[in-house]
Order: sequence, then structure tokens, then C-alpha cells
Amino acid sequence: MSNHRVPTTFRHPLGVVSLLCLVVLLQGFAPQAEAAFSTPTNLSRTIQDSSDQQVASSGSHVYIVWRDNPNDTVLNPEILFARSSDGGKTFPTAWENLSSTPSTSAAPWVAASGQHVYVIWSESSGAATDGYYLRYSNDFGVTFGAPRNLTTLFGVPPFGNCAMAASGNNVLLSCTQSVSGNNEIVVARSNDNGTTFSSPQNVSLSPSSVSVKSRIAASGSNVYVAWEEGIGAASEIFLARSVDNGVSFGTPTNMSNAVGSSISATVDADGSSVWLAWSDRSGGTDEVFYRRSADGGANFSAVGNLSNTPSGSSTPSVKGKGSQVYVAWADAPTSNPTSNLPDVYLRSSSNGGMTFDESTNISNSAMVNSNQPRVGLTDLAVSVFWGEPASFREIYYSYQELSVPVPPPSMLSLTPASGMQTQAVDVVLSGAGFQGEPQWQLSGTGVTVTDVEFVSATAMKGKLHVALNAAPGGRNLTVSNPDGQSATLNGAFTVMSASALMLIEITRADVNMGIGNGGLLASSSDSSNSSYKSLLAHLENAERALLHQPADLATAINQMDAFYIKIGNLAKGNKPEITQAFYATLYADYAAVMDSLGGTVKPAQ
Repeated sequence: MSNHRVPTTFRHPLGVVSLLCLVVLLQGFAPQAEAAFSTPTNLSRTIQDSSDQQVASSGSHVYIVWRDNPNDTVLNPEILFARSSDGGKTFPTAWENLSSTPSTSAAPWVAASGQHVYVIWSESSGAATDGYYLRYSNDFGVTFGAPRNLTTLFGVPPFGNCAMAASGNNVLLSCTQSVSGNNEIVVARSNDNGTTFSSPQNVSLSPSSVSVKSRIAASGSNVYVAWEEGIGAASEIFLARSVDNGVSFGTPTNMSNAVGSSISATVDADGSSVWLAWSDRSGGTDEVFYRRSADGGANFSAVGNLSNTPSGSSTPSVKGKGSQVYVAWADAPTSNPTSNLPDVYLRSSSNGGMTFDESTNISNSAMVNSNQPRVGLTDLAVSVFWGEPASFREIYYSYQELSVPVPPPSMLSLTPASGMQTQAVDVVLSGAGFQGEPQWQLSGTGVTVTDVEFVSATAMKGKLHVALNAAPGGRNLTVSNPDGQSATLNGAFTVMSASALMLIEITRADVNMGIGNGGLLASSSDSSNSSYKSLLAHLENAERALLHQPADLATAINQMDAFYIKIGNLAKGNKPEITQAFYATLYADYAAVMDSLGGTVKPAQ
């Protein structure tokens, strides 16, 4: 199928909706993107059917998974993965097969938080290895760990149509599971990047009605689970909220309260904002309805009709970030409302979802069926993904660059701010405006940077390796985001001379050698000698303080002062092996080394 599309068209503006009975203050909101959506592009590019696409976005990255048959001759569904590092504008030409099994792979889902990316799917072969599998990446989806069977390890329902969300190091799964013969929605949680999971807990608590097709979102410690629940001959959309990372959930709330069937829930959250949409046919045809919360799900706006068309509107997808919110769905073209070949439409909000712009036809696919839209959202672009038949069904996408200014990074502090020659120092950088896959550069030579880890927009981690020949003194740290913007923190890190460590090692050797070999104490070979033990203890404590991250110079000097006071007292006592002249030489070396590090020592004895 050709990628050619007719120009973007607009639908009729939304009528008065009950949820929008708030005064909208336009001042202070980020401007909405003005650029047109790109020409739809075939992302999957396989010769078999591509389906069940799911999308996640975090920082400047967008990730997509789907079910496909990548083999030309063998019909064996696998789970394929692709990633974008420029906000969802471009994807590599080659996708990655994450399942790669001889059994049937299905029901994929992807979630992301910072550099952490998680992909789950179900394997079915009639064998004991059936179940839900997880692969985890800690480098923005560049590489993934081995698959792990969450069913055999933690009891995740093997065919539970699971959804997934991530926040920080927390990963949460919501699945359908039979409880006492009735389908319920259960949640399993992990607080260690998916290494372990809790036993699934029942959050729907509906023993007399069937609960299915859950969706889950997380932001901070808040978790939101939405699902379809059968009420009589119809179904409703219910939602349960947790404020403790999914440890416990409140009583489920009926969010749709409609006359007709409410299905296809979609939920997203960012900060204290929560957005919920679903499809409902109370008016005779399916429409997309919507509610929002600005207080972490404690209260929600009234139900509003977002699609408001005479045709059937279905399979919505909602995505929000800050003040920007997007809702996509499948609907018959405006020019032919009775058509059974829908297009993908999108409405956008620049004020947190209080009001929405007119809907836009994103797919414009004319005489083919475009459906199951999914939305990705970054600071750089909003991207929409959907299924559409070519020779076989393919995954298409289109993006719109955002005109919202992306601020450059800013840095507050690097902790610890110093390191000794020969040390490898684990550091934490705090600031704002950080993006995934940043680059660090230190001024000067002799200090190399490894293991840079994006934690959040306000924090990163890294390791600084200080060479023995690194010149002592300050270093400036420059951080560059993937969008090319950078910032420099002057004097972020100080290289400290290892001469103090070398002095301690030489002095320890002096103490250990004994007078016969030119050492400090005649009885140093006698481990029971109290002076010998005391002197070595001071040296060891000083060395430990200098090797601490950051180096504890004050403690090191205190311990070395105590050492030289004792040596000075030995000299005053006319010990044959320690003369006043020898003590003065030792002390002068010590004072010079510590002075080079910026420390002040006690006067000589």
C-alpha cells in the first residue's frame, strides 16, 4: 500500500460538554504544536499481519511492541519491538524480535520509566512453560535481559490479558484472573525493576459480576486501574486507586454510570493529573467519553462526550504529559459517517484536559480500515500509531513536532564533589531538564566517565575514574541532552592528590620495618607492643578516611596529627631510633602533603 495520503482534514468542533464547566485561563499554558502531522509511515514492514500494538513513552523516547509473523514461511507469531530516541519522529528500519520462541506469542505490553523499559507477553504451547514473560532493559531499550516466566515465578495469570505501568523502580501488572470461578482484576507489583513481584491481589472485588480488560497507569506513588465490569446485561467502566505504590487499593468506583455498554477503557496519569476515556453506546452509536482528575484521582470531572459524531467511535487511547493531553480513537470519516472503514482521529488539549481542540483525521486512509490507535507523547513530538491493511495488516504511525520550548538542562550539584587519584567515584548529579541518553564530559585530562544513568528529569548517576596522573584541581562538567542542548557546571569535581595515600603507605612501611632495617620502632615486629598498635591504627584510620567517597580530609588529618604527636613524644623521650631531626623531617613531609590538599595540620611537637 502506498504511504500517500490526502491533506489533513478537520472534523466538526465539539459541542458543549458537561465536564468543561470550568473557567479556562489560557495564560501560563504551553503553546500547542502548530506543525502538521507527518505523512503516515509503515513502521512494521513485514509480509504477515501486524497487530496488538502497544506504546510507551518516557523522556525523549517512544517504544512500541506488537504481535507479528516475521518469518516468511513459518506462521509463528512473535513479539516485535522498536524504539525511537527522538521523541517518536523516527524509528530504525530494523525491529527486534523479543520473544523468538517456537510457541505462540501474544498479548504484548510495554512500559517505561526513565532508562527502564519493560516488555511482557503471553506464551502458549500447551506446555508447562506457558505463561506471561518479562524482558527488562536498563539502557533505554538498547539491550534486554533474558526472558523470565512471571507465571511460574510469581503466579501472574498465564492468559490474563495483562496491562503494565512503570514509575521509578516500580512495575505494576493488572490482569484478569479467575477467583472462585469468577473473573476479577488482580494487580501484581514490583519495587525492584521487575526482579521480584508480589502475589496478585484482587482489586475489582466483584464476586457477582465479571471484570475484564483492565488498563493501568502510575505516577509517583499513585496507581490507577480501570476495567470493564458486567452490570446486568451491560457493562460499566470501574476504577480503583492506590496511593502507596499498589500495596493497597481503595473501593472501586463506577466511572461511566451509563445506560448502554461501556467498554475499551484507557487511562493515563502524570503528576496529580489523571485522564480516563472509554467507548459507550448509550445514545445508540458508540461514542468516546472522558473524565479527568486534577487531584490524584480523589475527584473527577463530569462525564463528557469527546467524539460527538453520528458514526461509531471506538478503541480510544489517552496520553497526557503536563498540560498537554491527547485522545485518539477510530471513527468513520466525516464525509461518509455510515462507512465501516474508519479512520483514526485525534483531539488535543493544552490546558490539562479541561478543553480540547477540534478533532483531526490522522490516518486519512480513504478506503481501508484504520483502527486501534495508540498515542506516544514526549517533549519533542506527539506520535499516533494504528493498524491498517496493506497486503497484510501493518502498523502505521504519524507524528507532529511540538512547538513547546524544551528547556536546556541545568545542574545544581555533583555529589560527591571530589575524588583522589586512583579512585573510581560513584556520583549523583542533581538539576533539571535532563533527558534520556545524556552525554557527560569533564574538562581536562585524567578523569574518564562511565556508567552514566538517567534517573529522572532532575537526577542522573555516573562513575568518574581518576587516573594516578590526573592533575589535582577542579574540573568542569558538561551535560548534553539528545536534543543537542547542553549546560556546564564549573568546578563540579575536584581531583585530589594521592600523595597523602602514598605518604601513609611509606610511613606504615617505616613503622613495620623495625630499627634494624631503619624503621621507627625497635619493637615494631612485636605485635603486642602498644605503641606499635596505636601508630598503625592511626595510619589505617587516616587511609580509610582518604579512601571514603568523598574523601574525609578532616578525619584523615586528625588521625595523622595523632600519629605525629605520638612520634614527637617518642622523639622527646630520646628513643634511640627516633631523633628530633628525624621527627622534624617526617613532620615536614606530612605538613607539605596535607597543605597541597588544602588541609591545616597541628604544629610540630
